[in-house]
Amino acid sequence: MFYLINFPSNIYSQENDYFNLKTVVIDPGHGGKDPGSIGTGRYKVYEKDISLDISLKLGRYIKSHFPEINVIYTRENDEFVKLYERSQIANKNNADLFISIHCDAFTNENASGSSTYVMGPHKSDSNLQIAMRENSSILMEEDFELDYAGFNPNEPESYIALNMYQSKYIGYALDFASKVQNEFSKSSDRKNRGVKQAGFLVLSKTTMPSVLIEVGFITNKIEEDYLISQNGKDEVAKSIFEAFCSYKKQIDFLTENSKNNLILNDSVKSSSLNINDNTDSFDNIDTFLTVQFFASRDSIQFNSNELNDDLIFCIRENSLYKYFYGKSNSYNKIKNLQNKLKKYGFFDSFIVGFFNKNKAELSKVLSILDKEND
Repeated sequence: MFYLINFPSNIYSQENDYFNLKTVVIDPGHGGKDPGSIGTGRYKVYEKDISLDISLKLGRYIKSHFPEINVIYTRENDEFVKLYERSQIANKNNADLFISIHCDAFTNENASGSSTYVMGPHKSDSNLQIAMRENSSILMEEDFELDYAGFNPNEPESYIALNMYQSKYIGYALDFASKVQNEFSKSSDRKNRGVKQAGFLVLSKTTMPSVLIEVGFITNKIEEDYLISQNGKDEVAKSIFEAFCSYKKQIDFLTENSKNNLILNDSVKSSSLNINDNTDSFDNIDTFLTVQFFASRDSIQFNSNELNDDLIFCIRENSLYKYFYGKSNSYNKIKNLQNKLKKYGFFDSFIVGFFNKNKAELSKVLSILDKEND
């Protein structure tokens, strides 16, 4: 029995047990002579202080629940650390995840919400402006022209080459980023600004999944009050920690199962398995329900001892391999499969419908199946 699970294929080899999550580097943004963004002016509020407090709380959450994980900080007090040194700390310690914590700011005091960034081309001018603001920290570094090969954080042209960079760990980074945003949505009524891409120098040189989290706008009076409060900092740190737990559970599941005959694929292969009583016969079903549980640009194939006798199949859509679990005309059966996937860490899985072997609106497929079952 084997399953197809979609992860970037150039990450794992038989000589590299990358799937293990052993070391996390937490990066409190700014520090020392670099205050980062400044609050509304009602209090003495600096981004560097909030990011440090949240980072230390996050690290303590991780260590208290997972003492076997090595938690490393790029700074643990109010000191100035160069951007490239932050990446070096992660790389030298062979980190498996890099989390950079920041606060957002904008001239419009009504701007609010959290967002999580991964390395990549910016999709909007606002994303570029945020990257330019965060990257401007290098202007406080001596010899920054030499250290960053002439990169000017205030020149949009400097981002043309930088935005061509695409981390090979983008699939992992996007997965963790989406979990962070989902947890933020659960924990408070604050606006979810989503997962985004932009050219952040601190992410560009890391050799592991890396994200930069903007936890909220300190230029917004309501969010400033929230982020300087102990309760607010605790909630933010706890949300990121819950995302970490979900991500770790998924990685642990993949690690355990990848020990058995992991095979990397350049193309997608399908498997023919016996289906247990949770699903219907895989063949000759044109209209059915299934669970999409993962999507990425590459694929791997591995044995599983946990998901016995279920079928994972894949379609390629818009340059992505999308993976589905099970196949049935019964909503309850598919819901049970979705719950099983969530048990193993695939919390973002969702039910989709197929009509005449093509993806279709779920409501339409449910209506068709209801008529067939009458």
